[in-house]
Amino acid sequence: MSHEIGDELTHVDHAAVPPPPPPPPPEKRLGRMMSLAMVVGTIVGSGIYLLPAQVAPFGINLVAAFVLTGLGTFLLALSMARLAGALPGGPFSHVAAAFGDRTAFVALWSSMISQVMGVAATAIAVGGALGVAIPALRSPWSVTIIGVATIAILALVQSRGARSAGRVQVTAALIKLVPLLVVVILALLLLASGGTPQPLAPVPLGLAGTLAAAALMLFAFTGFEAGTISANVTDRSQELVPSATIRGTAFVALLYLFATVAVLWLLPSAVAASSPTPIADAIAPSLGASAQTLVALVGAISALGTCNALLLLSVEILRALANAGDLPQSLAVTDANGVARRGLWLSALLAAIMVLGSVSENFLATFNFVALVSAVGALVLYLACAAAAWRLKVTGAVIAVPAILYSLAMFYGSGMEAVAWGIVLALAGLPLRWLSRRTIREAAPAASPRG
Repeated sequence: MSHEIGDELTHVDHAAVPPPPPPPPPEKRLGRMMSLAMVVGTIVGSGIYLLPAQVAPFGINLVAAFVLTGLGTFLLALSMARLAGALPGGPFSHVAAAFGDRTAFVALWSSMISQVMGVAATAIAVGGALGVAIPALRSPWSVTIIGVATIAILALVQSRGARSAGRVQVTAALIKLVPLLVVVILALLLLASGGTPQPLAPVPLGLAGTLAAAALMLFAFTGFEAGTISANVTDRSQELVPSATIRGTAFVALLYLFATVAVLWLLPSAVAASSPTPIADAIAPSLGASAQTLVALVGAISALGTCNALLLLSVEILRALANAGDLPQSLAVTDANGVARRGLWLSALLAAIMVLGSVSENFLATFNFVALVSAVGALVLYLACAAAAWRLKVTGAVIAVPAILYSLAMFYGSGMEAVAWGIVLALAGLPLRWLSRRTIREAAPAASPRG
């Protein structure tokens, strides 16, 4: 296998591109627990706290959608984990080895757009959750200001190094799991006491409903690639990243299924569908009115943790693209902490602009649209990595083909508007790539020693 992969790598054109900067020192890199927290904490974010409301109208289709999304996500995660174990570096080098630099750029650029939009969406969710906990902060502009402040604070934290971001991730990951476990326990207690669960919405099972529900679920599941994208700032990445990716994805998929079904057993589907805080509403009858405030605060911490991870991932993607000569080299320059500061502040600025541009009275509708477009951007990378794993013979057809078909099905389920936006944003990076490469080619003769 190594010979075949080496042959593919010879087709990647890195002429005139300077070598990548050295990785950050060990004390600045992510360890085993932080790598696992990066995966779990990135997946478990604001998405799961709104997911019961999003999928409640689909009835039994949501169960089929969970099976489809959970299995498809796991196969995609397995493909990326196998690539991480077989090849050094991150997804750019993996896709480039199979399909060349241009395809790798489009896949990583789309993922970067997805991460930045995800930063914006989760920052908005921080403001929305705090608005539930503190009524005085419920206005659209309050949510917006909190969202921008969240991005700025996290950028300052990450400027101290990946390990600082990792500590935030571990803490947030532990806190954000509590409400999900509580709602599952309450549903089990209901069954144990002989109570009757609330029925799901009376909607017949069908392919269209299943795919539509699965597309909404996809944003809540995105983030499993966090380990592979942050491989360059992870200690012993080829050992730790595959394990963290597989274990983290499997754990979250099961937790999501149980938590969502538990909410819809405790709340009527019609109530859940119109609730901005379905998990809090499901817990409130058992734990009192303060439950909504507590869950909202945990939801804010949950969104904060995901926002933290997505910001780190966007910076790593920018650095990978700059190292390949596809973006300005300044985005790859790192400081003593191993932080690409220009990339960090550029990502933060773009996300803040998106937050400012999405001021709306309809918080859930805004979140849904940003989430769908973000998921489409992530799908481009997932599809490319699944295909790369198959082409490089890192995985067989049994894993790769269902993963590819699942990705294609999710494009369909996301709807034409979200896919159209995803295509436009993916292609928007090509002029920047052309300009960056032209600049490097023109600078190369000037940098050569004169004879």
